[in-house]
Amino acid sequence: MTVVRYLVAGTCLLALAAPAAAFAQDKPSNLNGEWTSDCLSIGKNDRHGYVTRIVVSGKDVTATSQVYAMNTCQRPTVQVNFKGELLTEDADGNHARIEYVVRSITTTPNISDVVDHYNRETADQAGCGLKGWEENVPFSVAGKKCGPFTFAAEGIRLFDTVWIKGNELRFGAFPVKWTTTSPEQAPTTPLDTVYYRTGK
Repeated sequence: MTVVRYLVAGTCLLALAAPAAAFAQDKPSNLNGEWTSDCLSIGKNDRHGYVTRIVVSGKDVTATSQVYAMNTCQRPTVQVNFKGELLTEDADGNHARIEYVVRSITTTPNISDVVDHYNRETADQAGCGLKGWEENVPFSVAGKKCGPFTFAAEGIRLFDTVWIKGNELRFGAFPVKWTTTSPEQAPTTPLDTVYYRTGK
């Protein structure tokens, strides 16, 4: 079932970096609020779709990527959830460097076909090498290789760069790269995916 191979492509979660001032709780963050992507196509021949929603509230960062069977974002198949803690955010011109720590990453299969696929040994490693998947039950995938991605383990600190222009947000690494463990590894160019401010 090819939809499983791309479960992580809908997984939009975070990373950022460099010499940064300590996070000040009494200072509103530019990242604070809710940010949501468009319905984006993934999978073979762009047959599937996903939407990612990111919420930053003070130090708390959560992200949910919902993968769908159809590229019109209908019929949910897999959901990936991220929780993290924002440690630093340092504005620098038209971008900001951030550091955050991973608290949890979970995947939840929404349909029985995906559950069956995840519980089998498959070349695509869609089930992250884990057994015991159940429909609509989240499973921790932190530190696991799932398809083409290896997620960061819980407690790992990551660095990234974010670009905010008006109501648009772009990341440099999140959610594609989970190995930016030093400030020097923070990206200097943004990814193509745009998240739009959808709430405060």
